[in-house]
Amino acid sequence: MSFRDEKPKHRRFDLPGAFPRYGPDKLVDVVHIDLYLEPDLPARTLSGICTTTVRGLDEPVSRLELDAVDLEVSSVARQSAALPFECHDQKLGITFDPPIAAGETVDFAITYRAVNPRHGLFFVAPSPEYPNLVPHVWTQSQDENARYWFPCFDYPHEKQTTSATIVVPQGMFALSNGALTARDDRDGKTVFRYEQNVPHSTYLVSMVAGPFVETQQRSGPCPVFYYVLPGRQADGERSFGKTPQMIDVFEEKIATKYPYARYSQIAVSDFIFGGMENTAATTQTDRTLHDERAHADFSSDPLVAHELAHQWFGDLLTCRDWAHAWLNEGFATFFEAIFREANLGYDEYLFDVFEFMARYVDEDQSRYRRPIVYNTFRDPIELFDRHLYEKGGAVLHMLRGELGEQRFWRSIVHYVKQNAGRSVETIDFIRAIEESTGRNMREFFDQWVFRGGHPQIEVSARYDKKRGALTVTIEQKQHIDEENPPHRFDVELGLCEQAEDGARQDFGSGALPDEQRIRISIQRAREIVYVPLDAEPKLVRFDPGAFLLADITYKLGDTLARAALAADPSPVARIRAARELAGEGGRAAREALAQCFEREAFWGVLAKAAEALGHTRAPWAREMLSAHAGHKHPKVRRAIAAALGNFQSEEAAAVLIPLAREDHSYFVQASALHALGKTRDPRAIDVLSQAIETHSWNGIIESGAARGFGELGDPRALQTLLRASETGKEEGLRRAALDAMARMGELVDERRTAAVEAIMRTLEDRMLLVQLAALAAAEHLSDARFLPTLDRLSHSAFDGRVRRDATEAAIRIRESQHVPAQVAGLRSDVDTLREEYRKLQAKLDELTPHT
Repeated sequence: MSFRDEKPKHRRFDLPGAFPRYGPDKLVDVVHIDLYLEPDLPARTLSGICTTTVRGLDEPVSRLELDAVDLEVSSVARQSAALPFECHDQKLGITFDPPIAAGETVDFAITYRAVNPRHGLFFVAPSPEYPNLVPHVWTQSQDENARYWFPCFDYPHEKQTTSATIVVPQGMFALSNGALTARDDRDGKTVFRYEQNVPHSTYLVSMVAGPFVETQQRSGPCPVFYYVLPGRQADGERSFGKTPQMIDVFEEKIATKYPYARYSQIAVSDFIFGGMENTAATTQTDRTLHDERAHADFSSDPLVAHELAHQWFGDLLTCRDWAHAWLNEGFATFFEAIFREANLGYDEYLFDVFEFMARYVDEDQSRYRRPIVYNTFRDPIELFDRHLYEKGGAVLHMLRGELGEQRFWRSIVHYVKQNAGRSVETIDFIRAIEESTGRNMREFFDQWVFRGGHPQIEVSARYDKKRGALTVTIEQKQHIDEENPPHRFDVELGLCEQAEDGARQDFGSGALPDEQRIRISIQRAREIVYVPLDAEPKLVRFDPGAFLLADITYKLGDTLARAALAADPSPVARIRAARELAGEGGRAAREALAQCFEREAFWGVLAKAAEALGHTRAPWAREMLSAHAGHKHPKVRRAIAAALGNFQSEEAAAVLIPLAREDHSYFVQASALHALGKTRDPRAIDVLSQAIETHSWNGIIESGAARGFGELGDPRALQTLLRASETGKEEGLRRAALDAMARMGELVDERRTAAVEAIMRTLEDRMLLVQLAALAAAEHLSDARFLPTLDRLSHSAFDGRVRRDATEAAIRIRESQHVPAQVAGLRSDVDTLREEYRKLQAKLDELTPHT
């Protein structure tokens, strides 16, 4: 075993006060929950009767404690006979005399009110700051917030059937789980009756009510609907239009029909997540509803597919406890990519997984490291991170490669059929694989799921003519010691005698016609593989299917990297080759990159190539980016605009200004505005000032302008950002303005105090996502004046995400106080030296003859 001198820099996931969590004992089996609900929107109250049916287990039960927070309970009755009860410590204790006998079924009804609840139940209403909001109400019960709006055993392993009767003023619509079995108008009110006959967990129970407009997308045995507030029907079709197609794709892949009586999606305002997979009745944020201009390069399909996939993975099969929540979220994330493959092709699928990996690696490097399955936390919501979603999805992609296509899908089908309607743990998935394929995958799961981290791999290849052999070196660069051994895995190596003229599109993971495949077993930190060959291969393909869950860097050398960029059918391989060539920067590398921008058909490769060029900060890279700033694909233009922000030059600003002023894409314009601020060009402030006054979809353009102001380093920008962060402004703009103020406070000492004070005012903002943005801004600015508020929020905030982010921010700020001020200044000095080096390298290269 080789040992590296550097020590790991990853912070621990578990925060002070975290401890191992296990599911509660079960005293009874909950059979059914029936809810009678009457929301009063003006009064911000919910009147309810919760009738729960339980069955005794092995011993008599004389007392039950249900989860109930801030509920005003007026009575508890069993067959009309009052039962003694008391509320304390967020519990509702009920005494049964005689006790519930083993095997006995008992109903008891709880009459209660929820008054202006802190969590779980949210009333939306117009205000002086936001007069255009339409009154409505919605619930959000995940992870353990159903207890805020009805008393229950609020843990995912408890599954029961449910029914709901919802009474609303006539003219309003109400949605809950399952089949809509009755809808009656009486005495100026409408009564909706829903029945969910497949057992599900309490965190999936939902109620939404308001003046929603219904669109039916599919009729028949399983009708499909979406609901939006008045005036958003066209936006709803753009956002949810492919849902029936997604159902067809998932039914085919999973070989299990959609399991519920109907499927509905309803878009609400001020939602605190992107979407929530309430059984048969998904709640979506109305921020995913978008206009025709946004539709050019924005899609709701990933969100819609994710929440739909949960109807199988999360609702039909539910994690037994939160430590195994990747069985919900990792699977749903993976199935986002599966629909993308079915809808747009394999290259889009593979790029999606590549982006999963990038987002997970960013969290691993910048925030913390943990195993995917982990039960030490303060609040369950802490687990809902990039490890759970994106790394979980990447594990399934890797498993797809490890098992092969047929075995992988046979395992998924068997896992669902064996466990439908049950609560599951990771071992259930492992056993399903073993039963359906014979493969013992326990070592695989131990390494990739139950252990934190991933390999950071550098791959190099050199052909030795004298020996007639190709030498491939695979080196794991991450910290390795006895507690962190090198990862062990098998990986394929593809060798081609000839490189094709151009990369095949949507080729998949198979071998090219003349490709020789070799399977390599990696056991050590540094593996050297010798492959006897009569001639130098024209194309070397490491992990051709891009299945490996690793951060991989190519060091193939100029010739092989150019061949990979031009001819490897894997878009991931072409991206890695582009990064190597951009970093090398020689004349031949530049020519290959220039050809790539002319010939490459897949936007994802070009977007990542543009990003790599931006990182070089070299004049030749700026010229290449500028030459293609008018690319036809908006996502490529967006990436080029962002990359040009790395160049503080008049030339870069001159290219960015037209994009910042006008582009068909909201996102290109926003990216150009942000980048224009980074150039510090004197023309930028006028362009940004005009853009921040526009009113675009979700505030995208204004947000780009705000971030551009933050990068200007101009004290005059502060007042504009202060106005942009005020209550009453669009939520996305407020979040961007907070981020920009943190950046300005970092750049302009004379505005630091004003930035701190503005961010401080929003640390307890009523808009949760704005509050989270303020916490991120406080952490970024790392000013000790934030600490008293952060310390208080870390314990007293209602939302677990706020508690977590406040605690992390406080820890980072305290750490930063021990770093000498001179160290922070070194970053800009290093950037300046890097740019000077690139300029010198470019000049030297021009003087060197090319052979």
